[in-house]
Amino acid sequence: MLDFINSLLAEYEELLVTVSIVSAVIFVISLALMPWLLGKIPVDYFVQNNQRRTEIKDFGSLLIVIVKTSIGLVLLLAGIIMLVTPGQGVISILLGLFLMEFPGKRKLEIKFINHESTFKTLNWLRSKVNHPPFNR
Repeated sequence: MLDFINSLLAEYEELLVTVSIVSAVIFVISLALMPWLLGKIPVDYFVQNNQRRTEIKDFGSLLIVIVKTSIGLVLLLAGIIMLVTPGQGVISILLGLFLMEFPGKRKLEIKFINHESTFKTLNWLRSKVNHPPFNR
């Protein structure tokens, strides 16, 4: 059994090193970007009666929605990966969801922000870039 595990490690050594390096890079980038990205969200974003609707008026606004949703999808996928590798997985998933546009997004955001430990963590990260805490 131990010989089998050693042979697998030897066979996939290059892949394991690559995954480790990518994981370390994602971890460092997430540590640097998460507080900054959270600082870009308005303080009143999670207020119950604050309904923000994305209006697509022209090609430029459509392009912005596509870019934001693409970045959100990348953050969501990176967050899922960071659940099993080093990094801020849950926060990356939340930021990805905040950036994406999909039906039922508002209900999901309110549900997440009403979880006390998530709310405290997001506000703690905002304080790292000298932004005021979120309102609910």
